[in-house]
This record gives sequence, structure tokens and C-alpha cells, in this order.
Amino acid sequence: MLLQRLALLVAWVSQLYADAGAALSGDQSSRLRIKWQASIREARLSSNDKGVSPPHPITAGRTTQLLYCRIGIGYHLQILPNGTVGGVHEHTEYSWLKVFAMKQGVVGVQGLKSGLYLCMNRDGVSHGLSLFMADCLFRESLEENHYTTYSSFSYPGFYLALSPRGEARKGGSVSKLQPCTHFLPRSGVQ
Repeated sequence: MLLQRLALLVAWVSQLYADAGAALSGDQSSRLRIKWQASIREARLSSNDKGVSPPHPITAGRTTQLLYCRIGIGYHLQILPNGTVGGVHEHTEYSWLKVFAMKQGVVGVQGLKSGLYLCMNRDGVSHGLSLFMADCLFRESLEENHYTTYSSFSYPGFYLALSPRGEARKGGSVSKLQPCTHFLPRSGVQ
């Protein structure tokens, strides 16, 4: 189990180094090395856990926040334990999210309470999964109006969006210009 986790981690880091190439300065390289070492430590510590999915690739650089969408009466994005993604007006324990960087401009999102990763499938349906995979990667973009949009990394042009009733909308039916795709990251006391 530990060897599988370490093999996945080494493959991911190798790919990250290949992508970064010579563009990394010494300081950036040092930070990446520290994150990689922290990931290995976490994999070793969790190797005794049975039935636990592997940790996401980067453990450092995570932020805990709410994602507020200004559509309708305003909703906080939430990931429920059954995998349902939607919005709720008053934030709940399922609204607190960990947003972590995978590479520049690409993030993953995990529900703090549910433990599920935010993903989008080829049909543009947002849902939560217990295992982190390519469908769980999003391009994070700061728009001119200072709101943030999240588009699927695997399916370009598909955006994370909520309806005026707080339901998840299909990613292919919206554009980044629509308010339903605009999120405001909010930090605060849980």
C-alpha cells in the first residue's frame, strides 16, 4: 500500500519537474522539494490506515475557505457526503473547502467535512469523489470583476456554476461571463 502511494507520488513529482523544467529558479525549486518531502512524510504516516484513499499530491499550500457565488440570493458552494454539489445560502460545515494548487493556475478542491474532491465529468456534471483524479483539476482564473472562475482542466470550456436556486449547473451550458460562474473565495472562522 505504501509502495503504491509512493510510486504515484514519485510519478507525479517527476511529471511536475518535467513540466517546470529549467524555468524553476533555485528558490522555487527549494519550495517544490519541501512540498514533495512533506507529501512523502504524509504518505508514510498514513500507510497504517486501512481503506483510506491516497492523499492528494501536495499537502502544503492548501487554504481553507468558502466559495461564495453571487447568483440568486447568494450561495456558498458545498460538497455533501453523498457526492452532491450545490449551494447553500448560510454556510454549513460542508461549505468549508480546501483549495490546493497542483501547478500554476490549476487547483483541486476538497470538502473539509465530507472529505470528497470536487470533480466534473465529461457531461459537465459537478460531483464529489473520494479519490483524486484528472477530472478533479480546475483552472482557477481571476476575472476583471475580481471574481474567480473555475473551469474544468480535463474538459476546457466547462465551468463550475450554480443556478439561482443553488443547484449545480452543467458546466457546458454556461460561460465565464455569466454571474453563475463567479465565485468569491472567503476566509473566516469556522
